[in-house]
Amino acid sequence: MSQLRSSILGAVVVSFACGSKDPSQGETGSTSSGSTGAPTSTDPSATTTSPGTTSIDETGPSTTTEAVDTSTSGDSTGDTPIVLDGSCPLETRVGGFTLLAEADYTAFSGTVADGVVPVTVLELVGEGAGCTLLRRNNPFCDPLCTPGTTCDFDGTCIPYPANHDVGVVEVSGLLQAVSIDPTPPNFNYFDTQLPHPAWDPSSPIVLTAAGGDYEPFELHGLGVTMIEPTADMLTLAADEPLPVEWTAGDGEARVFVSLNVDQHGLTPVTLFCEVPDTGSLEVPADLITSFLEFGISGYPVAHYYRQTSDSVEIEPGCVEFLVRTHQQTALSVEGHTPCDSPDDCPKGQTCDLVLQTCM
Repeated sequence: MSQLRSSILGAVVVSFACGSKDPSQGETGSTSSGSTGAPTSTDPSATTTSPGTTSIDETGPSTTTEAVDTSTSGDSTGDTPIVLDGSCPLETRVGGFTLLAEADYTAFSGTVADGVVPVTVLELVGEGAGCTLLRRNNPFCDPLCTPGTTCDFDGTCIPYPANHDVGVVEVSGLLQAVSIDPTPPNFNYFDTQLPHPAWDPSSPIVLTAAGGDYEPFELHGLGVTMIEPTADMLTLAADEPLPVEWTAGDGEARVFVSLNVDQHGLTPVTLFCEVPDTGSLEVPADLITSFLEFGISGYPVAHYYRQTSDSVEIEPGCVEFLVRTHQQTALSVEGHTPCDSPDDCPKGQTCDLVLQTCM
């Protein structure tokens, strides 16, 4: 089965095969210009998982399996085939860059740190048919860790991974080239001033980092078309499989889907699927049942991504590059009614405003 890698932080959402994809937020000195309309921060990103652990991102794990030979596209000069190495394994992912196209804007973001944040490594608690259940665990240290450090899973405090300068990052192959300096002290790379859309479908895209605290590196991607779910809502029910459909693509991309039914972290488990871009997948009934048993709260949501992913090893670990498009739809759970006020609940039930759940 394909490996799932992720870049989800906070709301257990992950990225794929070789790692994770989660746009970083922050401001950068960018020389690109173009149509705006983007917010000042990006949402979503994905991961794949092999048995064991994985890592999180706010958009869900991004997932790719083996390296993809895109020789039909070639590189930006048309001379050399492009081989995409997939995302980073969560346990070695120290950073990444994301080109993310939403319905109304395209944004670029990224960071590279000197280590893996322990809490972003997720535990695999179920899998099947290209889908995984990933749980966020919070390490515990006694005594508590001091500022500037964080708790590792062995119960010891370690220095909190710090972001680093990897030099000017340039992205070519777009309708308008991007060149970004990191913004100290957090060394975020970020640009919301991109044209929308920022690329032509299937166009080869090349990211180069000039090098700073670490050696220079290069990563590749392909322009992907907007993902289009075919339904406005998915409905989950215990002991029933879940069909998920979208308009199939005709490129080298893969599709990543993340489902979150526990918006308030009662039991932080998210369901991630990463599959070929055929237009459909089916989550097995037993995996849906296990997923719902972990807990439900708030307003469930489904995220869809079409993406390519590439990765490279540098001194501190694995760095990845995601080119992705994103849409989200509502998600309902049989027997669960989310609420913002008592008026949202059926007769005889009240609204737990903290959990946004009718009880």
